Amino acid sequence: MDYNYLVPANSKKQGLIFGFLTKVDLIILLVGISVSFVLLLLLPVTEIWAIIVTLLPVGSCAFLVFPIPNYHNTRVFIQEMYKFYFVNRRKYIWRGWCYQYEQSDK
Repeated sequence: MDYNYLVPANSKKQGLIFGFLTKVDLIILLVGISVSFVLLLLLPVTEIWAIIVTLLPVGSCAFLVFPIPNYHNTRVFIQEMYKFYFVNRRKYIWRGWCYQYEQSDK
C-alpha cells in the first residue's frame, strides 16, 4: 500500500486560534477590547472626543493583530522592521563590476 500524503497549504493555520491568532495576539486583542469596554462605561459617549478615546485601544490592538501578506500580522512586521533598522543594522557595500577603483579600501 502506497501512502502519499498531500499537505494542505493552510496547515500552519490549524495551530492558530480562529485560523490567524496566536496566544499573544489573542491576549493583545482581549486587553484592547477590555480597556475599550471600561472606557465605554466611564466616559460620556455622547461627545465625539469620548468616542474616539473609547475606540482607540480596540482599534490599535486590532491593527496590531491584523494579518498581512508575507508576515503573520502587523505586529510581526513592525518587530522585523525594528530589528532590521535598529538592532541588526548591517552596512552593505556594493562596488559594482569595475576592474579598477579610484578609492582604496581604507
